[in-house]
Amino acid sequence: MDIIGPLALGTIGFVVAFAYINMRQTEEQLAETRRRKAEKAAAESASAMRIAAE
Repeated sequence: MDIIGPLALGTIGFVVAFAYINMRQTEEQLAETRRRKAEKAAAESASAMRIAAE
């Protein structure tokens, strides 16, 4: 019975660490997606301005 406590704490620690890493990775992917969308919108806006100016 003395081994159950450390195993439980180890398992909980692993789950917390995995969740943290997953959260950070998701944040980075979301930031990258938002950056790409903003660049695409800016490029489309610039091309629309050029067409309107002609």
